[in-house]
Amino acid sequence: MEFKTLDGINRKEILNVFNKSFSDYFIPFHLTEEQLSFKMTADKINLSLSVGVFENSNLIAFILHGFDKVNNEKTIYNGGTGVIPEKRGSGLTKQMHQFILPLLKEKGIDMLQLEVIKVNSQAIISYEKSGYKIARELVCYKGEVSISNTNNGLQIRKLHNYYWDLMESFWDVYPTWQNSKNVINELRPNNISLGSYIDNLLIGYIVFNPKNNRILQIAVSPKFRQKKVASTLVKQLTETYGNTLSIINVDKSSNCINTFFKRIGLKNHLEQLEMKFHLE
Repeated sequence: MEFKTLDGINRKEILNVFNKSFSDYFIPFHLTEEQLSFKMTADKINLSLSVGVFENSNLIAFILHGFDKVNNEKTIYNGGTGVIPEKRGSGLTKQMHQFILPLLKEKGIDMLQLEVIKVNSQAIISYEKSGYKIARELVCYKGEVSISNTNNGLQIRKLHNYYWDLMESFWDVYPTWQNSKNVINELRPNNISLGSYIDNLLIGYIVFNPKNNRILQIAVSPKFRQKKVASTLVKQLTETYGNTLSIINVDKSSNCINTFFKRIGLKNHLEQLEMKFHLE
């Protein structure tokens, strides 16, 4: 077996092994080439920092790593770890981790982070043995939205620019990697972004991906909460894109946003843990 980065590896080969690896996962899923390309863009995947295992020149296992600067720290994001079913039980995930760590240290990486399904105790134990620690609990929601009351006094307009200094002041918690402002900036042409205004003052916003009907971010200024601002923004989306919506990796500690999602009809369908590993 040979361990090396995925730099220069054909995307179709990665797709084939990705789908084989996740065919019997807790929540089995299958990606098209277009969906994998979108995921790699959204996760900011860097193949030269990712790792694969090859047997007879065939890819049999991988870790896809995204790269970004988060709070001035060079951060690696695990966008997917997979081993084809017939090659499991050989410790390949741990070996890939050990192979890539020296390269990441050489590149000056400060931190590695990932999300893992909460009931996947075997993976959690494995990550903890590799040095990861649980940072926070996350909730994924989906379902049929039902909103009857909105605020007719608001102006809802498309956001043509992201005013992050102002918008971040609306946050109670920081978004996870796939919902981060850097990813949203990258995918801006694919997203629908709406702002809620009173007298031309931005008081709330929502960023939405119409391809998968997923909310990426929604936030309201603390001064204007309990005034149906968020409900009005979501209602505006449903009138064009339907009422089946989802959002992934919501910080469980934020009672405000979790209560809102439940109130409009979204259901908790999956819980994850965000785990981080600080390199020395």
